[in-house]
Amino acid sequence: MLGRMGTLAAGMVAASFGLILGGCSEEKPAPPPPRLVRTIVVEEKPLVLSAEGAGTIQARYVNNIGFLVSGRVLTRNVDVGASVKKGDLLASLDPVDYNSRLTAAQSQVTSAQAALDQAAGEESRFKQLLANGFTPQARYDQALKDLQTAQAGVVGAKANLKLAQDQLGYTQLHAPTEGVVTQTGANVGQVVQAGEMVVQLSSFNDRDGVFSISVIYIGAAKVGMPVKVWMQAKPSVTVQGVVREISPNADPVTGTYTVKVTLQDPPADMFIGAVVVGEVSNQGREVVTVPASAILQTGDTPEVWLVSADNSVKKVPVKVDRFNTDTVTISSGLSKGDRIVTAGVNALNDGQKVTVEKADAQ
Repeated sequence: MLGRMGTLAAGMVAASFGLILGGCSEEKPAPPPPRLVRTIVVEEKPLVLSAEGAGTIQARYVNNIGFLVSGRVLTRNVDVGASVKKGDLLASLDPVDYNSRLTAAQSQVTSAQAALDQAAGEESRFKQLLANGFTPQARYDQALKDLQTAQAGVVGAKANLKLAQDQLGYTQLHAPTEGVVTQTGANVGQVVQAGEMVVQLSSFNDRDGVFSISVIYIGAAKVGMPVKVWMQAKPSVTVQGVVREISPNADPVTGTYTVKVTLQDPPADMFIGAVVVGEVSNQGREVVTVPASAILQTGDTPEVWLVSADNSVKKVPVKVDRFNTDTVTISSGLSKGDRIVTAGVNALNDGQKVTVEKADAQ
């Protein structure tokens, strides 16, 4: 009996030992493979600053045209929006008074000419008498003086006649240049003074795009900066322009600054008053632009995952210049050639090994 128990105990010990050996021979589970990540290789590129704004087409030269004489408006031949050519009749004054002045000036010339003819005859006669010794020198001197006075009277009368003729001509107001009427200042029957604006004429040949720019962007505007301008109603109608003038003072009502852009050969579609859109693009300093999904924001400072040469990742703080719709502009923290993770940034740990799925230049 004792022998059988010993044999059983030995068997149990052997079985236990076998189980121990069997347990020691089991393999450990394999470590997980490196996480597959998508990356880009960043590049430094000039920062392109662009802005758009709506404006209107306005004439570069605007003339306030008025009569050179005063009087009552007899006719006004144009209204706002009318296109005129050089020499077209714009308005006229009642010429009755100026016709009377012209008649009086013509009479003065006739009278002065008659006085001159008489004085010339007297001077010639006394000159002959003086030569023959039949009249004193003083009498001839008086005749000569009368002749010179008569000559001056003719010159003055003719000058008054020319003035009266000019004033009569001034009662008709003609266009000094071609353009479009943008404003009127007097109606038929109204008495106007010399120089008072009757018609405002805007030159159609030289046109500007006039824009109101916010104080946020006015600092970037420079005279001579190229601007692309197109019709708001017809985007296919485009021209190039150059910033000609920047207002130094803001509008007291809107707080915006007026910027005038000279248009280069604007088409007829860009008529005065048409609404246009202007776009300015300007290259700035070198920056790095990355997808917005690459930014890891776990604290006060934004970070990105930088992929090292051994395919491990580490956090790198960056300075963000501005956030766009789908991208982020970074001003410092990255250099050209750095590879960063662009997807799944919240699932990584420092030092973790990764497998690069895709590496594109940004």
